[in-house]
Order: sequence, then C-alpha cells, then structure tokens
Amino acid sequence: MNNIITIEELQKHFTSGHDLLKVIDELNFQVKKGSIVTITGESGVGKSTLLSLIGGLDSVTGGRILIKDTDITKIDEKEMADFRAQNLGFVFQHHFLLPEFTAYENIILPFYVRHNTLPDPVKKYIDDLIREVGLQDRMSHKPGQLSGGECQRTALLRALICRPEIVIADEPTGNLDEKNTLIIFKLISHLNKKYKFTFLVATHNLLIKKYSHYYYVIRKGRLFKK
Repeated sequence: MNNIITIEELQKHFTSGHDLLKVIDELNFQVKKGSIVTITGESGVGKSTLLSLIGGLDSVTGGRILIKDTDITKIDEKEMADFRAQNLGFVFQHHFLLPEFTAYENIILPFYVRHNTLPDPVKKYIDDLIREVGLQDRMSHKPGQLSGGECQRTALLRALICRPEIVIADEPTGNLDEKNTLIIFKLISHLNKKYKFTFLVATHNLLIKKYSHYYYVIRKGRLFKK
C-alpha cells in the first residue's frame, strides 16, 4: 500500500504566559492507503490536536502534512475547505446530527449541499451503507428518537456519503458503552475491508487494537508504534 498521508517534522506549540507547550514536537508519521491507523494515549497528550492538524482544522507551527500529493500546510482556507470536502470525512465524539432532520436527511446533507441533487447511484450507495450498519428501520427517525449508538452510526454514514478517501475519527466511541463501542469498531473494520476507506482513529479505548492495521501511542508530542 502507498502512503496516503505523510507528515514531516510536524510541530504544534502553544504559549501559556512565559511557558512554551509543545503538544506536537517534530513528529514524523505515515498512513498507508486503505489501512486503519489508531492513535491512543492519555487525555490531553495531543491526539485530537494531531487529528485537527491532519484534517486542516487547525494551523501548524512547523513542518508539513502531505495528503496524497497536496501539502495542506501551504494552501489557503478556501482551498482547504474544498480539499476537505473532496477527500476527508469526519466523525467526532459528539455526533453533531441536526435535530430537526431525520437520520436519512442528516446522512445525505453533505452530498446534497455540494451537488444539489441525489443521483440514483448515490441513492443505491446510501441504501447499501444503511443496510451495512443495520439502520434500515431508523431512517425516518430524528436524532432525539435514536439511541446513542444509532446516532453515532448515523454520523459514521454521514462521514462516508461523499466517498472520502480518508475518514478521521476523533474519539468516535467516547460517549458509548462497551457494546456500542464494539459495534462501531467492527463497522469501521468492515467498511474498511469492503470500501477501502482509510481510517485514522484517535481513541483512549484499547478495544480497537485488534481491528487496527497500525497502532500508535502518542507521548511527549511524538508517536510510538506498538
């Protein structure tokens, strides 16, 4: 597999009074296309910061991030927004579903906003995904009528609707019990195998290790392969 993400000498520093906090410190890292890569570590060590940098949601202090052939540290905000829409999907600890829309409407929204249409092949793709995650009977329900696990599965499908090459998942099971956590991890593994999505997952939950191709711990601003 070729590298789809290459990170070189990445730095993210913050200042607090007279102190300099090096959250990410000269970090080097590669993600192979079609793999599941997990980053774990204690709370506050930089997992979410690293994913925000890779997703172009935050600016770097130094170094560069290559996603495919694009150095995202060199493009402006509009170019980054376009690049994100075409290449990246996001899943967060909180599902951020829109409460006034049904589960189905939440899933299709990113695609419909971009294209103002929903072609038949896309509808079939969505229907296939819905069956994959077992939500066929829940699509007409609004988020307030869904369980936490169902909301998170819906959020996962929303991240996949535009067929991103890379899915960035930041603590995707942080609000779930062990049963629903396992459901999400198994779904990530299944969707990776079937559709070849690349998953980059930050989590404190060690259950995901058996579903990952590569597993790292972040300490003192750097990644250590386990």
